[in-house]
Amino acid sequence: MKNLVMKTSINSYDILIGQNTIDRINEFTENYDKILLLTNKTIGNLYGNKILSKLPKKKTYRFEIEDGEMYKNMETSMEIFSFLIENNFSRNSLIICVGGGVVCDLGGFIASTFMRGLDFLQVPTSLLAQVDASIGGKVAINHPLGKNLIGSFKQPIGVIIDIDFLKTLPQCQFKSGMGEVIKHSIISKDKNYFKFLIESNREILKLKPEVLIEMIYESCKIKKEFVEKDEFEKGDRAFLNLGHTYAHALETLFDYQHISHGEAVAKGVIFELQISKLLGFATDEYIKSIRDLFSMYKIDSTPIYINDETLINVMKKDKKNSNDKIKFIIDKNGALENLPVTKEIISEVNNLFKNRILKGVIDIGTNSCRLFIAEVEKSENKINIIAPLFKDLEVSRLGKNLNQTGVLSKESIEKTYEIIKKFKEKTDSMGVTELIAFATAATREASNGSLFVQGIKNEFDINTLVIPGEIEAKLSFNGNSNIYREKIATIDVGGGSSEITIGNYNSIDYVKSFPIGVVKLTEMFFADENYNEETLLSARNYLKGFFNELSKFGDCNFKIIGVAGTVTTNVSVTKRLPKFIESEINGYNLSKIELEENLFLFLNKNLDDRKKIIGLEPNRADVIIAGNLILITLLEILNKTSITVSTVDNLEGGMVLNI
Repeated sequence: MKNLVMKTSINSYDILIGQNTIDRINEFTENYDKILLLTNKTIGNLYGNKILSKLPKKKTYRFEIEDGEMYKNMETSMEIFSFLIENNFSRNSLIICVGGGVVCDLGGFIASTFMRGLDFLQVPTSLLAQVDASIGGKVAINHPLGKNLIGSFKQPIGVIIDIDFLKTLPQCQFKSGMGEVIKHSIISKDKNYFKFLIESNREILKLKPEVLIEMIYESCKIKKEFVEKDEFEKGDRAFLNLGHTYAHALETLFDYQHISHGEAVAKGVIFELQISKLLGFATDEYIKSIRDLFSMYKIDSTPIYINDETLINVMKKDKKNSNDKIKFIIDKNGALENLPVTKEIISEVNNLFKNRILKGVIDIGTNSCRLFIAEVEKSENKINIIAPLFKDLEVSRLGKNLNQTGVLSKESIEKTYEIIKKFKEKTDSMGVTELIAFATAATREASNGSLFVQGIKNEFDINTLVIPGEIEAKLSFNGNSNIYREKIATIDVGGGSSEITIGNYNSIDYVKSFPIGVVKLTEMFFADENYNEETLLSARNYLKGFFNELSKFGDCNFKIIGVAGTVTTNVSVTKRLPKFIESEINGYNLSKIELEENLFLFLNKNLDDRKKIIGLEPNRADVIIAGNLILITLLEILNKTSITVSTVDNLEGGMVLNI
């Protein structure tokens, strides 16, 4: 175990770093009347009982918040304040913060403000919190307009860093912590730490205990030196904010949930180094050495181009600014200064990264509209998805009664426009610089489809492509053929059509859009919920005849990949997921037996009761039976017993479409 002593104007406290250091937690609790164990639900499930067993039972209370940066806010704070008041906590009480940066920041903020201040102990469980949030006494919560805008300085009574917590830390969060670690190595005057991170790369990534302890110790020591020299950030402590002006802007634009803090900092470091270069200080060689170190730890440090006005307006709200000037840490090849930078220079650096943007794609389907936002990179007429950021779905019923009338109804168009308006506002708020939309079956079949598309252009200035069914099928296929490097058949059951594509990543053998989907089949056979033996048999026979040409593939060897809402919904129902969880759904092998069991479940409930089934979104309840009938029929004709579910579909295909 290693020990650092932080000396501040108010107190001195130990920073304990090692394995099994959590066993010493009770040493800090003797003189308090009550103890609050503050954690989040993820850490609570993993370690809550273990930590409680080490604390005095009679005076210890437990409070768990939701996991995520978006919960580091005033609403969560008020819930904790209420809990403290209801349970008669006093100034002689202690808060123990067990968690990542959110819990450490939030718990410290609560401690600094409840009854004008009570003591708190930091027990950071993420690498980011161990090297940054838990030490130094800066505590805060976020505001929708900016990160950490509401807070204070409040030193803990101690910090317990146990590296065993890192064994259960997701890889993305470990990389986030490494972003701050690398930042510390850049701002340190002693460049041996920078060399250490290069030379110990493999051992660090393998979580070798002795190397991790040394790394965290050195990183904390660097931060300790800055804090002790400038506790209240009037001077050199600001250098710890290298990369943070740009990073906090990204985190604000991304609603504190679509990018990790460490990756945002890595992008911010490179952004600020480019400013330094433009001012005549940092060299290309120096910047490359830092980018190479980020790459060693698989951290993407390339900044994202955001519209100048949007980026600068968010940066203006950063807490480090003064006199309406945007400040950055300028690196003069190792010598740091905190300087205001003009909008012109910020814009010039921002424009260096125009090949790395946020792109949005809207899929205007027969039954629903979907939005996908991703960070993408453009190169040589090719677009690559770097990081998926956000997805949303809203039921529009654009194709309602289209079979009978041949036109999109005024009600459906207005509903769809409302959804597109909401999506447009979301893309604007996140800084999306390229937005496209494509419309499918309902729009291409309706006689007033072109007027509907023109309305999107007039109302929202969004270019909308009305794509043929075969193109729609290829978009879904292309995304999945890069994942499954074998022969596959993608099945995309939509509202107005069903697309089948067979081939591999080198070529497509068969592609067809069949003009039947969940909305069409429902309207044709099951109007007014008339699910009886006769209508079900008629629908099955109709589908068998409709898809009969696929029987020639019944003896072929390929994996069936199912995309879109019908298959993902069936997984949610099978696994009883109360909400869409992509990690639980993507790659799931959905059997024909499970589809039939779900169909039996759906058929034995009326519409109102179907809406209450766990995993079945209420707005899909009226068409899910038709969806299952289509999937089961396709599996029978293709002579397969299961379908692999993929969350990659035509949205991903549309994202890489270069228009």
